[in-house]
Amino acid sequence: MKKLFLNGQNLSIENVVLAARGYDKDDDHLYPKIELSSEISDLLKEFRKALEDRMAAGDIIYGVNTGCGIKKATIIPDEEIVAYQRHYIPAHCVAIGNYLPEEVTRAAMLLRLNSFTFGNSGVRLELCEKIIEFYNAGIIPCVPEKGSVGSSGDLALLAHVAAALTGIPDQEVYYRGEIRPILEVLKETGITAIELAAKEAMAITNGSTFTLALALLAYYDAIVVIKTADIAAALSLEAVRGEAAAFDVRIHAVRKHNGSINCAANMRKLFKGSKRMTNKARDICLNAERKLKKYDKHGQPLPRVQDAYSFRAHAQVMGSVYEALDFCGNVFLREVNAATDNPLIFAEEDGFTTISGGNFHGEPLAQAADFLKIALQQLANISERRLYALTMASTSYGLPDDLMGLSNPDLNTGLMIMQYSAASLVSENKILCHPSVIDSIPTSANQEDYVSMGTTAARFLKEVVKNVQYIVAMELIGAAQGIHWTIPELGQCAQLGEGTALAYDFVRKFVDPMDDDRYIRTDIEKIVKIIEDGSLSDYVYSA
Repeated sequence: MKKLFLNGQNLSIENVVLAARGYDKDDDHLYPKIELSSEISDLLKEFRKALEDRMAAGDIIYGVNTGCGIKKATIIPDEEIVAYQRHYIPAHCVAIGNYLPEEVTRAAMLLRLNSFTFGNSGVRLELCEKIIEFYNAGIIPCVPEKGSVGSSGDLALLAHVAAALTGIPDQEVYYRGEIRPILEVLKETGITAIELAAKEAMAITNGSTFTLALALLAYYDAIVVIKTADIAAALSLEAVRGEAAAFDVRIHAVRKHNGSINCAANMRKLFKGSKRMTNKARDICLNAERKLKKYDKHGQPLPRVQDAYSFRAHAQVMGSVYEALDFCGNVFLREVNAATDNPLIFAEEDGFTTISGGNFHGEPLAQAADFLKIALQQLANISERRLYALTMASTSYGLPDDLMGLSNPDLNTGLMIMQYSAASLVSENKILCHPSVIDSIPTSANQEDYVSMGTTAARFLKEVVKNVQYIVAMELIGAAQGIHWTIPELGQCAQLGEGTALAYDFVRKFVDPMDDDRYIRTDIEKIVKIIEDGSLSDYVYSA
């Protein structure tokens, strides 16, 4: 059994994804076990005692012995502090909508726990152990997806996690593939709910943790789809016998953008050895191209000169996506290993002190999520444009219109409507990509007057990534179909590059050439699956 040892310092994005999605072993879906080191246990006890000492000394500490939000000046007597936790959690359980996928809440539980391991939140070791007990037992709170403004933490969403931990009857949980009432599961497992002590209700809810969980999982999926987008573009270039010169190292070196340089290098590796992307192949006039070919006054065919932007400028566009991905990944990783609570406790030379601040605010995550979804939309846009070009003989240099099967040319529709579907997803992305972070709406009588809307940004990022997976899948199908139709006419010039040959063969393991119209959705879903699980990109890049 794999284990994750948390210390707040070195939790990787890959391990968060592992904790969220588990791993396969002998056909079983397994999750790692979470543990705290003895050093972290001692640290948590030290900071908890420090907080209790400050309370005993009479310090007034926001959210510890005061109310929250506009009630910040309301003092809570010591004997009512535990009761305050019981009021706080159900009153915050106002999230609405569909339940987030179990993987998102698994990630959020791990991330909130990792934040506590700094000690600065001042929560008890017992609370951390209870989160671990729930996670390790597979008792995962059901959390509705909407209701957070991305500041003061994802309050409404995280409250549902606390509701499960404290055994509030109306709360439901995922357990062994079912959604069940928390009390029923606790009775069945013999696990007990926890009663929260001073500050702990606020500590659980006071971080942009679901924003991070959503964004981070989408980011991880974006890495895979970006790798696959280069493969799709390379196959499309092979289908139209594109010009490799656009990816020449000298072109990208003089502009000095690392993303473009790296993308062009990747593309050169993919079509290395291609005989399609040569002048000799382009000089072959395909049957459907003959009536479209232009000739000079001597009757010689005019050269192509340059491919359309969506083919020729792929590295410049995708290079910017590469760089956006790097930026956002750094933002997310910093947040993974951060203390995101308020107030926070700090050790001083002469003891401990508490400081109120805004580490719960989702602004950095919101900006990164918005930036990444906008970057991914550029990928989607250019991918759909290439697919569109492939469906017309006039822009594909002689491929059959709509890439249709030629067994019944008068009856076949081909891939025409698949391109419509891609266009629909691209247009939907344009709406989803409206930046959430530019909006703000005051809450708590203007005490909490500027919010990030980061959870909305992260939820929409997740949808954009899913749409992009489908758009790239459709381009792969179209490009493979285009390559299929040119093989007989190109002869020896039909040879693909080293990487593109692997990609074409792998796609053909799942989707046959379409010689006659058929139910295309099945093909799309198969290709989306090999994009999603990374098997296509792993196969091509690991060779």
